[in-house]
Amino acid sequence: MHLVSYNIRYGLGRDSKYDLKRIADSVEGADVIALQEVERFWQRSGMIDQPQAIGDLLPSYYWVYGPAFDADTSSTCTENGKVINRRRQFGTMLLSKTPILYSKLLGFNKIASTTCFNMHTGAIEGVVDTKVGPVRIYSLHLSSLTERERVIQIEQFLAHHRNWQKTGGMWSGNDKIADASWAEEESMPAATPHAILMGDFNTLPDSETYRLLSGHHEPDYGRVSYIDEFVDSHALASDDAAQTPYTYWTDELQRDQTKQRLDYCFVSTGLADHVLHTRTDIKAEGSDHFPYWVEMDL
Repeated sequence: MHLVSYNIRYGLGRDSKYDLKRIADSVEGADVIALQEVERFWQRSGMIDQPQAIGDLLPSYYWVYGPAFDADTSSTCTENGKVINRRRQFGTMLLSKTPILYSKLLGFNKIASTTCFNMHTGAIEGVVDTKVGPVRIYSLHLSSLTERERVIQIEQFLAHHRNWQKTGGMWSGNDKIADASWAEEESMPAATPHAILMGDFNTLPDSETYRLLSGHHEPDYGRVSYIDEFVDSHALASDDAAQTPYTYWTDELQRDQTKQRLDYCFVSTGLADHVLHTRTDIKAEGSDHFPYWVEMDL
């Protein structure tokens, strides 16, 4: 199975042009695609429904979209007074060659800032079938503002992950259901410990956010993997660790560190042995981020 994560910056490329076609071309062929910064009905990107447009460009994929930001951008028709209902949204997207059996939106907590623009972000969860059974796959976007906020958000996600076995899937308790139409005659979704977490974490590999996900480095034992934590796919099987250890590069900001590793794919510890290869597509021009690819035996 080939997976790819890509922060598409709402289609705005390195040439300052909006082009969703080249986004689709960059990720087509993957079995699972995780996109971040996908928007609906923003003036800057042409007031289009980007999830639907991307879905149309990749017609052989199933997809779900999770807006963490939602605001009104409706209008009224001058001829008949009919309301044209539109929501200005910003969020994450998952696409899969096989059906996304169930999905759930996780909205992350944020702290109200007073000096810098800040907004809600989140993650979309989708469950897909694989050779090892159902796997929860996430497209995640953490705050770009501060590490303080990212730590709060990743702790929120880890609480969700650790609680998943207890809360279960979309529904539970098939034996005593008052109305069978609620389950549509389907069996109860299986609870799965397996998870793959992809996205733009807006943090560096030496950060507290990274350590919360993949464990702290201990003097005697190195990085200890616990069953309720994750492992960085890049550390497991990287083809480009020496050549391209970055996923983000911008020429727009005159800073010393314009090449950074901000995008990751973490796998739950039970899937660590299934990671085969990773690579970064630094030829992609559709965003200020690059697609991060992972091959897994799933």
